[in-house]
Amino acid sequence: MSVETQHPDYTDSLPKWSLARTCVSGAQAVRKARTLYLPNPDANDTKRYDAYIERAQFLNVTARTRNAMVGMAFRRPSEIEIAGIEYIESNANGSGTSLEQLGKVVTGDLLEVGRIGLLADYPEASQGLSKEQITALGLKASIKTYTAESIINWKTDVIGGEVVLSLVVLEESYATAGDEFNQDEEAQYRVLKLVDDVYTIEIWRDNQIYGEPSQPRANGQFLNRIPFTIAGTYSNDPAVDNAALYDIAEINIGHYRNSADYEEGIFLHGQPMLHIDAGDMGADQWSKLNPDGVKVGARRGIVTNGGGSANLLQAEANGGAHEAMKLKEDQMVSIGARMIEAGGQAETAEAARIKHAGDNSVLTNIVQNASSAIQTALEWVAMFMGVNTTPVFIINDDFYDKSIDAQMLMAKIQLLDRAVISKTDLRASLRKAGEIERSDEDIDGDAEDVSVI
Repeated sequence: MSVETQHPDYTDSLPKWSLARTCVSGAQAVRKARTLYLPNPDANDTKRYDAYIERAQFLNVTARTRNAMVGMAFRRPSEIEIAGIEYIESNANGSGTSLEQLGKVVTGDLLEVGRIGLLADYPEASQGLSKEQITALGLKASIKTYTAESIINWKTDVIGGEVVLSLVVLEESYATAGDEFNQDEEAQYRVLKLVDDVYTIEIWRDNQIYGEPSQPRANGQFLNRIPFTIAGTYSNDPAVDNAALYDIAEINIGHYRNSADYEEGIFLHGQPMLHIDAGDMGADQWSKLNPDGVKVGARRGIVTNGGGSANLLQAEANGGAHEAMKLKEDQMVSIGARMIEAGGQAETAEAARIKHAGDNSVLTNIVQNASSAIQTALEWVAMFMGVNTTPVFIINDDFYDKSIDAQMLMAKIQLLDRAVISKTDLRASLRKAGEIERSDEDIDGDAEDVSVI
């Protein structure tokens, strides 16, 4: 079989990923897809279809929902502990992307397509170099991201009672030879696999291995695992998960189709049309009475004789298409697109938490999976760099403001006065609400300074 062979789950999922990606990209990308998402009502009339697709409006609820949810997750900084590999915080991928931004990329892709890959990568170095020599060369491990679309094939195996990746095929691109201004690229495939329980990398071009395979080392030892992590919506394993935003994207496309019909109806029937009943007048008499023809406007007029009349005809817009659009907007709101909710009334934080508990549980799972995948990749980076400490990366999962209202605060103070709860309990509640961040020791120290004064 060819290196380009695709996993069956990859082939089945590709159309869904494409739909969600196109919606997030916006109106221009949706229109560019043409008949893929907006059928031509008259296959024999290309000009009519060009106008039909140009008038259609795409209300990008999918992208707004994605951006809002990413914003909710990163409204507070992530918890980061990376002793020994501090450089990774400002340059996680070797191209200047910060670790926090990497977290946003992973979270966003999990929302869009439910899948992303992270590869802990380390530049090739000569064997036998010490840690000091490697440091002098400036070689640093990094985390490369691979979209769901680029992870075309994979296999797992059971090693030591653990299910592990034994093969991953990644589609990449490389610049073809040419002058300094040439930007043409061609596909190549990075094959990660275990060969006799040793992590091995192969680069394939034109369906054959390009160059020599490599076997990266960490602390002078070959790796017995592929340092590649697949994050998913529900679990971080090779299985393909459904994307959280796919249902919204599908309805978003339906809304776009209804808009095309509605806008065409307005264009065709929205303009008034003059109807003239010339009565028993003949053509010669009509031409004599109206030598300049018929001109519509407040300062123009027509002349009739013999019982004639004139009136304006105007058809109503396509009410069915408009109602269908409103229904789909409500459906998108019910799934999680809160930005376009009718009325725009304010909600308390608690009401919002209850109302959107289902959406939040999905987002919580995505955030936790993103944190776990990045933390696993950081552990591989630490191993490559000879660091023994365990890195920590945790994305915020407090999506709403949890401020304590005045009545609740007074009730807790009364419980403190009656010795039902302690200062520690009260401060814990305030910390959970985000009202205070300092430690008990710092607060007590300040309180003592005030009492002295």
